Amino acid sequence: MTTGHDTRLDSFNDTGLYPPNNHRDRPEDPDMTATDQRTQEPGADSAPHDGAEPETERTVIFDVEDLNVYYGDFRAVRDASLKVHKNEITAFIGPSGCGKTTLLRCFNRMNDLIETARVTGSLRYHGVDLYHPKVDSVEVRRQIGMVFQKPNPFPKSIWANVAYGPRVAGLAKKGPAMDDIVENSLRKAALWDEVKDRLDDNALGLSGGQQQRLCIARAIATDPDVLLMDEPCSALDPIATTRIEELMQGLKDDYSIVIVTHNMQQAARVSDRTAFFSVEVNPESDTRTGILVEYDSTQKMFSNPADERTENYVTGRFG
Repeated sequence: MTTGHDTRLDSFNDTGLYPPNNHRDRPEDPDMTATDQRTQEPGADSAPHDGAEPETERTVIFDVEDLNVYYGDFRAVRDASLKVHKNEITAFIGPSGCGKTTLLRCFNRMNDLIETARVTGSLRYHGVDLYHPKVDSVEVRRQIGMVFQKPNPFPKSIWANVAYGPRVAGLAKKGPAMDDIVENSLRKAALWDEVKDRLDDNALGLSGGQQQRLCIARAIATDPDVLLMDEPCSALDPIATTRIEELMQGLKDDYSIVIVTHNMQQAARVSDRTAFFSVEVNPESDTRTGILVEYDSTQKMFSNPADERTENYVTGRFG
């Protein structure tokens, strides 16, 4: 597990999630120093996973309180509250249409790209309100990377796919520095040995599993703090799925990971904490609103959940 000072957050505190020249206008909790915001600890209401450090030593990455997500007048997610912790894998499970991906997309403000979407409630990242008007959504997405359900490599070379983010972000230019970033990212994604002799080949020639690992390499090439994964194995065969799951276990030493999955066995295998979402159906309009039913350590969620709805879902009685 990563310990000590995390240099990735230096930009967060110096320019970070804020546009240039807006330092004095940053939103801050008046009762919280910059250091407190960076190292805010979770409350006692969040149960640690089996074998976890004492909760007082866990850093909260995302603190979500009473979050609602609307598309126009339709409320897709209602009153969600949870804490996501550093260097853990947090899984979102639940039936289709329960708001798992909608909530995930709030964490790096991808829903901003949908004209009718709006968010109410509180979503704080290292203690800072992600939806404050002074926060730069582009910088949010540099700190919080995302891997999508279907592998989506660019129709470029393998090398160019990984180098794209660092080049756009100004982290390095073409040359030895960029070559090092590409190699290190592919190594972290467990893909280097398979592609090191064909970096100039088109990425679309890779297998599905390799393409998804390339997308992971592309996401981590900009050295984010968090990785969001939206059903990253749903289009992969069992062998490729196993490779991705093993990769996630290694990556959580350096990153905090939030994953949406319909595969309950996958959630049980890879995650430290699990959030179960369900739906409320409005009988008059026949609309479905997602609700967070229960959030706890994965071991407890699958062995002794507190809510009967969770037990019914994880035992296959509905869903």
